[in-house]
Amino acid sequence: MRQDQANHWIGIDAAAYELPDAAIDIDAWAARHAWPRAQVDAILESGCRFFHAAPQTSEVELASRAVGALVDATGIAPSSIDLMVHVHTQTFSMPAPPRSLLYEVAHAHGIRPLWSGSIAQLNCASIAAAIRMIDALFAAYPQAQSALVVSADRAYDEATRLRQFSGIQGDGAACLLVTRNSRRNRVGGIALRNQAAWYPGSDSAKEVERTMISTEWLHTHRIVDAACALTGRPITGYERILPINTDLRGWHALCRALRVPTERLFGENVARCGHVCCSDFAINLADDGLAALDAGLHVMGVMQSNVGAFAAVALHPLAADSSSTPPEAYEH
Repeated sequence: MRQDQANHWIGIDAAAYELPDAAIDIDAWAARHAWPRAQVDAILESGCRFFHAAPQTSEVELASRAVGALVDATGIAPSSIDLMVHVHTQTFSMPAPPRSLLYEVAHAHGIRPLWSGSIAQLNCASIAAAIRMIDALFAAYPQAQSALVVSADRAYDEATRLRQFSGIQGDGAACLLVTRNSRRNRVGGIALRNQAAWYPGSDSAKEVERTMISTEWLHTHRIVDAACALTGRPITGYERILPINTDLRGWHALCRALRVPTERLFGENVARCGHVCCSDFAINLADDGLAALDAGLHVMGVMQSNVGAFAAVALHPLAADSSSTPPEAYEH
């Protein structure tokens, strides 16, 4: 345990999200936009089916709706939120300067944070980095008790919605309420690794795309192993696995490689809403993970990205009779 973690732990008290308008069936959308049929069929076979699109709704509005949903669900006073961290995948998923997504969302809800900022370049793994940053900020700001992670993304054009042959990108936003000494659960090990050579991303560099397709599951396996090593709990001790919402076949193969029953994988959202970039972890927590933790199960969230960043976040239920401070661990 690091010295700055000796006096607190963090947990995720709530999660909420915004998926705009009605779900869209990939088949119908593919015909409308003349998407390659072979690629669409492969994506359907990978377990994807529906997604959401918000061509006329800004990321600020999507994020504000997600925060509003969390405030409504929890009853938390917005004025009690001390920190805000914004994460995103697309470089343009924010208003152009001098505007600020966090400022506009905070202003809309009456939040006056002690600190706010954004994380970039880690794409779909950035939400794990945000959780880790909040823990460090709690050490830096002893008076801070609660924080929001806010994520929002939209596809920049319809041709880029298709993710290779295994997924479809949807538009949406999400948020997490992270608290000091949470009474609901605790964050354990956070493993985060970045393959620097992939920085151009698979959308713009074919060589990166080829390398990513051939090695991404190896890196995913390794990041899960790293998170388990940090917590001292083997992956077989986690009763729920939260994936990013793409390539269900790939996740099933990973479960087999890890010797984990595929029934432990929460894969329903792969078909229901598609890949909403770095919001997937929060969406899956809201729909399943937090309830699993409340039921006493251990949860592992796993994240991949198309720029070489991989992350895994271990979450643990609080023992009802425990009065000790749970340890935290980090790896990078």
